[in-house]
Amino acid sequence: MVISIFQNVLRGLALVAAGWVVFGPGPARAHPHVFVDGGVDFQITEDGTLEAIRVTWRYDELETLFLLSDLDVTPAAGADFTDSERALVERELGRFAPDFDGSVHLRAKGEPILLAWPRDLTARMVGDRLEVAFYRDLMEPLALEATELHAAFYERTYFFAFSLTDEPRFGEAEDRCSATITKFEPSSQTDEMRAALAKLGREETPENSNVGALLADRMVVTCK
Repeated sequence: MVISIFQNVLRGLALVAAGWVVFGPGPARAHPHVFVDGGVDFQITEDGTLEAIRVTWRYDELETLFLLSDLDVTPAAGADFTDSERALVERELGRFAPDFDGSVHLRAKGEPILLAWPRDLTARMVGDRLEVAFYRDLMEPLALEATELHAAFYERTYFFAFSLTDEPRFGEAEDRCSATITKFEPSSQTDEMRAALAKLGREETPENSNVGALLADRMVVTCK
């Protein structure tokens, strides 16, 4: 039987993971533990009202291994999930933990925007990485005309390191809205912070329970 490329990747990552367990904590096991690329799309009506956001995560290859191995799912090389695999992955990953952090934090006029619980999670494979996307409705729709919307992409404890890589979409207001993305820029202060975080094991949490906000990629959305 020909072993798929994906299976080879999984085996290789499993060996690396085993090495981390054998040799103890180090850079690979330090904070952050999971790396996620992705972004956020804005469901904006024609009259400029933000009603919901769509969040996209692409897990790193190692976390993809852990998640799919736990579900006993192994996609063929270069292929997406089968229908039954997709249903399983979406069902299980759609069960968000009670302390779910959200990864996208919105503010307007200096005030946080409250978001409903995630809904309608979808999953697919992008190369050897698992991608999921889900919606979060605003508890109260927000008129964006003449209002800057600030979005930060992070998880508070920095267990997950989120990187804002996807260009946003704006629903029915594509020609009226735009975004400026500011990537996190390290400094001597944040280098010291990250060095301290690197000493934490997988079960430990930072003293600063909102440290992820200090290391976040950010976006400002404006609409005409």
